[in-house]
Amino acid sequence: MQSDRRLLFILVIVLIINIVLLGRVGYLNNQIQNLRHEYNNLQSSISSISSNVNSSLDRFTREQSWITPVRVDDGKTRVEGEKGLAVLNWQIKDFREGAEVVFHYRQNETEDFIAVPAQNKGDGFFEVEIPFEIRVEPFWEVDVRERTMGGVVSSVHEAKPARPDYQSVSYYVSMKTGDVTRSSEIAHVDVAYLAKIKYETIVGHVDISNDEYHISLFEPRNSSNSFQSVTVKLYDGSRLVAEKAMEVRDVYDSGKTYRLDYVVDSQDVSHLVIQVKYADGKTFEKEIFI
Repeated sequence: MQSDRRLLFILVIVLIINIVLLGRVGYLNNQIQNLRHEYNNLQSSISSISSNVNSSLDRFTREQSWITPVRVDDGKTRVEGEKGLAVLNWQIKDFREGAEVVFHYRQNETEDFIAVPAQNKGDGFFEVEIPFEIRVEPFWEVDVRERTMGGVVSSVHEAKPARPDYQSVSYYVSMKTGDVTRSSEIAHVDVAYLAKIKYETIVGHVDISNDEYHISLFEPRNSSNSFQSVTVKLYDGSRLVAEKAMEVRDVYDSGKTYRLDYVVDSQDVSHLVIQVKYADGKTFEKEIFI
């Protein structure tokens, strides 16, 4: 009997110890969770402070810079064929009258910089005209939808806009005051976007439902260059399956839409080519893989 009481006493002691230990474990878990929460808050605060410091530093650098970034004046810039004349302007914040300001540029990285005296427009503003070469072509934005027999869209993707390759002009500006010459860092100004001055973005849709192809292309009203004709070529690999002209179906105040509805029957189509011929005689193509 005494042995049973002793065993019961030991069991009670062990149970009490376990209860205490469980309480301690729960307390430690809460402490760990609190520490993790405080750590996350600290990391968030550090990131926020770092972002604010970087932003302030960038702003301070811009404010302290002696020259503003060079900008393209779209209103004065001209593009004729594959050549253009860009008008660029900037401001020198601490310009002193009598200082000589020169714009140095090159379009090809292998060439030497060409020096062009800048025109003083007053109040530290300067302007320069430089010739450049550009591959003038329209941008393309064509989305493609393919539907199953049940009419459900099985795949939707966008034919990435075919934009001209990045074309830039490297430059730096120098200012000579007496015997002291100051030069900005070498920077770049993009001129590829100037292609839009001559050609509007070509927007279209390709809707594929089984063997039926519904293709549409939009021509904006009063565009700088109008369409003369639009043709679609369907290919199976390198083999031409069909070549069809698109026709104007809808005319709106904003422009008109060219459409083509074509059934390929049992023929396979790997890709198609949309060809647009402009009134100026230029022809551009967009290849779209299915």
